[in-house]
Amino acid sequence: MSSIPVLRVVRRVAAAGLIFVTTTVACSTSPDSKPSTNQTVDIFTVGDAFSPVFATVNAGDTVRWSFTGGSDGQGHNVRFTPAGNGAPADINVLKTGTATRIFSTRGTFNYVCDVHPGMTGSVTVQ
Repeated sequence: MSSIPVLRVVRRVAAAGLIFVTTTVACSTSPDSKPSTNQTVDIFTVGDAFSPVFATVNAGDTVRWSFTGGSDGQGHNVRFTPAGNGAPADINVLKTGTATRIFSTRGTFNYVCDVHPGMTGSVTVQ
């Protein structure tokens, strides 16, 4: 067996690798790529209250609600009042777990838990 065919294969593999590396470098150094600066803010259910009650975020940030059962063992929900005007979708009743919403519209978004009257909170988006 001759070493010439092996040399041709090595040259083709090397050329393919060079093209791949060049493409990767060109994509990773694009001047249009910017790191995300969005934040996640946590709100917890503590007994029959949201904590913190008031949260302030920037447009594009995420709010993550962490749910535990209320004092009566029932879950909690998040219903934005009034609905619309840039408010995210409501969160159905959860006994445990998390739910997130991204806030892209500036304003103050009040919310309630329908399961526990008086359990309220708000998110202000700057």
